[in-house]
Amino acid sequence: MSSRQLAAIMFTDIVGYTALMGKDTDKALELVRISKEIQKPLVEKYNGRWLKEMGDGALSSFTSALDAVNCSIEIQEIARGKLDAKLRIGIHLGDVTVEDDDVHGDGVNVASRLESIADPGGVYISESIEKAIRGQTDVQAKYLGEIHLKNVDYGVRTYALQGVGLPVPEVMEEKKLSGHLWAEMQRRGVIRAGATYVVLLLLLILLAPYADSMVGLPQWSTTALLTMLIVGLPVALYLAWNYERSPEGFIRTTSQQSWQNPYSASQRKPLTGNIIIAGLSLVIIIMFLYPRYIDRGVEGSDAGGIPDKSIAVMAFVDMSANKDQEYFADGISEEIINNLAQIKELRVIGRSSSFQFKGQNPDLREVGDKLGVSTVLEGSVRKSGNQLRITVTLINVEDGSHIWSKSYDRELDDIFKIQDEISLAITEQMKISLGLTKSNPVDFKVYDLYLQARTLLNQRGQALSKSISLFEEVIEKDSMYRPAWTGLAQAWMVMAHYNPDIPKNETLLKAEKAIYKAMALDPEDAETLAALATIHRIRMKWSTALEFYKQAHQLNRRSTTILEDYSQFLMEVGYIEVGLELAENMIRIDPLTPLYLHRYGLLLVLNGRINEGKVALTKAVEIDENFLFATGTLMRLYLQQGELDNALNLVTHSPIYSKVQRENYIVQIEALVQKDSDFNFNAIPLPHRLYVVMGLLEQTVELLTSLEQESEIPSPGAFGLQTEKVRNTARFKQLLADSGLVSFWRENGWPDRCRAVGEDDFVCE
Repeated sequence: MSSRQLAAIMFTDIVGYTALMGKDTDKALELVRISKEIQKPLVEKYNGRWLKEMGDGALSSFTSALDAVNCSIEIQEIARGKLDAKLRIGIHLGDVTVEDDDVHGDGVNVASRLESIADPGGVYISESIEKAIRGQTDVQAKYLGEIHLKNVDYGVRTYALQGVGLPVPEVMEEKKLSGHLWAEMQRRGVIRAGATYVVLLLLLILLAPYADSMVGLPQWSTTALLTMLIVGLPVALYLAWNYERSPEGFIRTTSQQSWQNPYSASQRKPLTGNIIIAGLSLVIIIMFLYPRYIDRGVEGSDAGGIPDKSIAVMAFVDMSANKDQEYFADGISEEIINNLAQIKELRVIGRSSSFQFKGQNPDLREVGDKLGVSTVLEGSVRKSGNQLRITVTLINVEDGSHIWSKSYDRELDDIFKIQDEISLAITEQMKISLGLTKSNPVDFKVYDLYLQARTLLNQRGQALSKSISLFEEVIEKDSMYRPAWTGLAQAWMVMAHYNPDIPKNETLLKAEKAIYKAMALDPEDAETLAALATIHRIRMKWSTALEFYKQAHQLNRRSTTILEDYSQFLMEVGYIEVGLELAENMIRIDPLTPLYLHRYGLLLVLNGRINEGKVALTKAVEIDENFLFATGTLMRLYLQQGELDNALNLVTHSPIYSKVQRENYIVQIEALVQKDSDFNFNAIPLPHRLYVVMGLLEQTVELLTSLEQESEIPSPGAFGLQTEKVRNTARFKQLLADSGLVSFWRENGWPDRCRAVGEDDFVCE
């Protein structure tokens, strides 16, 4: 009667028995007898079944894989002392057919073939046995590779038992083990050692700039580090292949001691553990994906301390006799800022924030704390006739000590060379080795007029007309001076906001003409591309605007002007999260500019970070209490949050509102406080009704749908500012479709918290 069952089959034989039988039959038979005396009691001890003998071989079965393995180990241990020969053992767990006192099947065949390739005195097991005993701390097995055995139609993954007295496997070519080299590399920990080394290499490369910022490494240090690490990789792999740690110290991996080493893989090479590799890899991934949270010297984050390689260039003081060269002193400061901003390793504070201290005599520690810098450059300018004296001092803000100081006495035409020399000297003092792009000199009279025009452009308001006239005068003198064309275009775009008497389309056409002149002179100037993007944004050519903003930002990632314009565009079309990332970089570079703080605060609020938004907006109002946009947005936020007392206090003390406006706001806000049912929403002036207070009251949607004048409908370019109710009204959706914004979203991705509904509609949540 036969039956099928799952069993662990152990096959043994005596090494060299056939040859010995031809030489000394009596001795050969004696070896078989002793071998049986050793094996049979042990098989019974481990609950096995002694099935049959085949010459010098023996076949046994076990119901437990672990019993079969433990039995084989003890057999080899006793045989080493009692048997004047060596045994080979093969074990496989498989399906067999048991008939009377015999056993047949694939399990028997595999065990027999494993025994035939085992090393003298060794035990080979199949993967099925290894899996069954995996986790047994007192039994170890090492993978040797995969072998195709005779009369077995699949590859058998083969392992060798390790332990005291068991031999190191000799993998002969005739064994035809595939993948043995890979298996041996795993056994010796070479793969883990290589992975650990590569991960450490990447980590050190990423950390090198931070080490340099702390201790000021020499220029050649990075190259030397990389060379040593690259050369060290083969050395590390060699050591991993040949040596491992044991209770006796470091031993060769080819030695018998290694095969008997009781240490686990992590103990043999403790610095190559999977947890260590995974942890280091995670650090690298975080540094690659989120550099803005880690990088302290590139974009200028002040979290985690002030970086050593950081500087604020203060507005230079006009020391001229007539005190009429302030614009010139400001221009020199700004050019030095622009030069230094080219250096990625150096954190350079933007002009607007540095110039906040203009005309003051601030404590340098306060400057360093507010701007997040370790050094400050102060300077003065004295111009007399054709002679120029510029004095500069580089100061350590921590203790007020002078790091470097120098005076330059030159002719006016040397101004560009002086600016470059000052910038280069600063990089040398701060141990920064990267080169600078030299300024392109122009005639001094042209440059002087240009600086005057830029100063007037920054003043806005009534100074714009004079600014435009000066830019045009510069162009008459030198039509090849690209910055003048860009400045003229920017002035005309600003004029569209400050002078309603000039049709907007007319100002845009003039700005566009100037921009294309600038692009013809330098098609890769970032400021010019950003200005062109803004024109397309105003014309609601969304895709073209996006493309030009991307190009401008790629060319100059540290221009706050570009970051502000680009983040505003992204906010307007609804890409709030990406816009916020740009605004965060903008604030790191220029932390005290009200315009930038307003954009940053607004994006924080729209992104749901209300409290952080309040802080930014409040800071903008504190710096400039006459800044209408920041005050209006902060009041809107107070109303949204139900902080009516704060809104009332803001309106009461803000100098930007006229007496009539202030009284009107106070009446309306007090009505809200008292929950007055006669609250007159329409009494609030229209710009504030739609921009400042939009979405705060139930009447908003009704008001929107009741408007008859097209000019009173919110601009589709203010989509990101609208509330969910406004966004989802049929009239506003139609306006968005007519403006091409919906088509833009379908091409570039839907804005935050909005999604398409079918082919012709969308919904915002």
